[in-house]
This record gives sequence, structure tokens and C-alpha cells, in this order.
Amino acid sequence: MGRKEIQTRMARLDDLVESISYRSQLISRSQKLDSGIITTRRIGFLAGFLTAVVFVLIIPLIFWRLTGII
Repeated sequence: MGRKEIQTRMARLDDLVESISYRSQLISRSQKLDSGIITTRRIGFLAGFLTAVVFVLIIPLIFWRLTGII
């Protein structure tokens, strides 16, 4: 085995290691994002529900009280 052949193989191994490292970082980020979404889903649902109640019930009732027209 010549020195040039060893360097070529090492370059290929370095590229492979870099690719594996990059993919593992992507997987890690994806898992962290999924975990964050799962932990905040209840708060998001509650905020959305309360916003819908305000727009569907509270605001029309305020207009009805002030103007008598819905």
C-alpha cells in the first residue's frame, strides 16, 4: 500500500465521519424540536381555545351591550 492510497482512504473515511456527524446533529435537532412541541401542546391548545371564546362570545356580547345589535 502506497502513501497516496492510504491518504485517499483516510480522506474517504474523514468524509464519511463528517457525514455521519452531520446527520446525527440533524436527528438530535429534530428530536429536540419534537420534544418542545409535545411539551407545549397543552398550553397552545388552551391559548387557542381561549382566543376562540373571546372572538366568538365575548366580543359579540360587548357589541350587543353597547349597541343592542349583533
